[in-house]
Amino acid sequence: MQEVRIKLTAKHLVEGNEEETIHDYTGRCVKKENAWYLTYREQMEGIGEVGTTLRLEEKSVTLVRQGQVSSRQQFEKGKSTHSVYRSPYGPFDMETHTNKLRIQVQDGMPRNVEIAYQLWMSGQYAGEHRLQIQINP
Repeated sequence: MQEVRIKLTAKHLVEGNEEETIHDYTGRCVKKENAWYLTYREQMEGIGEVGTTLRLEEKSVTLVRQGQVSSRQQFEKGKSTHSVYRSPYGPFDMETHTNKLRIQVQDGMPRNVEIAYQLWMSGQYAGEHRLQIQINP
């Protein structure tokens, strides 16, 4: 297990308006069998702290949040996945269609993850989303 710095840049394009947020976290990265696990604590506005785990495999990424918000999103290029987003405001059906997934590995460790996807919440289109995750020891 290795302590890492995580820079997460999230871009959201909804109804022609683009919003970008950048977050810096300290987390841990560990390899188990055929996957890397990246764990960190995320501060969510109006909700508090949420434990976040990213499972990075060769062709997929799974994002799991646990706490006041709980969800499990799976990203695999060209595929749509369904899940439930649970929050203090109730559960919401979530559908994700992944357009792009790229994981760059350097010195035997993931260093950069790029994900582009479309999101629907309870059947309503919630826009285009892009995540860039930079991982530094």
